[in-house]
Amino acid sequence: MPGENNHDDFLLIQRLRQNDAAAYIELYNRYHVKMYNWLIRFVKLPDLAEDIIQETFLKIWEIRHRLQPQQSFPAYLYRISRNKAFKLLKKISRDEKLRSRILIRSAVEVNDPEKNFQWQQYQQLLDNAINRLPAQRQKVFKLCRHNNKTYDEVANDLGISRNTVKEHMIKAMQDIRQYFYRYDEITLILLFCSAVIF
Repeated sequence: MPGENNHDDFLLIQRLRQNDAAAYIELYNRYHVKMYNWLIRFVKLPDLAEDIIQETFLKIWEIRHRLQPQQSFPAYLYRISRNKAFKLLKKISRDEKLRSRILIRSAVEVNDPEKNFQWQQYQQLLDNAINRLPAQRQKVFKLCRHNNKTYDEVANDLGISRNTVKEHMIKAMQDIRQYFYRYDEITLILLFCSAVIF
């Protein structure tokens, strides 16, 4: 969501800081479509994209007095909606019905060249990130994610405790996510999260 109309945004944010509801509505109308087009690529379902937009703008209203007019307003929207998207992905991982809806929608896009290219990028980055993990952590991650073994099975195979397996997985996820963040590519980060939780 590249920044546009920075001067107009500056004035609108100044007004918003003064509790001007009209300025709030104007910002919402200005960025709603761009946010929707950006979010639908990740959450797939229109109602989920709209939910994130609503929650993002609710947060904007809550923090309106802290907004800095000289800062990029799209950057605020990006950060807040990205965090909302991450939280939604965690919710999806626990909601079988919701997960099924998204997987069905994703299957429709399987022949999309752009999605295939993004997936190839994701796979390359993930391979690089896994190869950088310490040897034992890498082994645990591969057994859990590539071989679909449970924590108990991995613990038994490697002669370590289930808690140690869990700790390795948590640290591996953190290391891999940080590796992705270095590229500052939200598409690939979200692909990573989706692939891990599904």
